[in-house]
Amino acid sequence: MSVRVTRVRLDRRGMRDLLRSEGVQAMLGGKAEAVAEQVRAAGIRVEGTPGRVELPVAVDVAAGEGRARARVVLDHPSGRAVESKHAVLAAAVDAARGA
Repeated sequence: MSVRVTRVRLDRRGMRDLLRSEGVQAMLGGKAEAVAEQVRAAGIRVEGTPGRVELPVAVDVAAGEGRARARVVLDHPSGRAVESKHAVLAAAVDAARGA
């Protein structure tokens, strides 16, 4: 029995271009929007008791130096407290799997 070894040489520039492409950004943006929609659907309100303002959720998609990135941000000063108490972002991550 013989073993055959094959060497693969990756085109790093091509891989970087692929990971930064519009298609990858669109795919990541769709997944981030799915997460954001699930967070919005939780209906958490801030500023007062009961809250007067729906928790603002922002989605940011950009091409970084090596790859595209997407962020879902609780865009309010009390966003950290909301995440600490309700863990809405952590619970919504599974929504990206189906998107």
